[in-house]
Amino acid sequence: MTVSAKNAAAENIPLKILEIRRKINDTAYVDNAVQRIALVLSREIAGKPCRFKEVIL
Repeated sequence: MTVSAKNAAAENIPLKILEIRRKINDTAYVDNAVQRIALVLSREIAGKPCRFKEVIL
């Protein structure tokens, strides 16, 4: 689904929403986000501190 900024203005859709929609449709972005979430959760469950650098990678 592609929505241009011009169409968004006509429909009054905030640009932030359009950005989120674009990211959701990007499988690489979603895969990376899931990996980061899994890392944080597994560290939390294991009781180990999660260093911010690990989450970014």
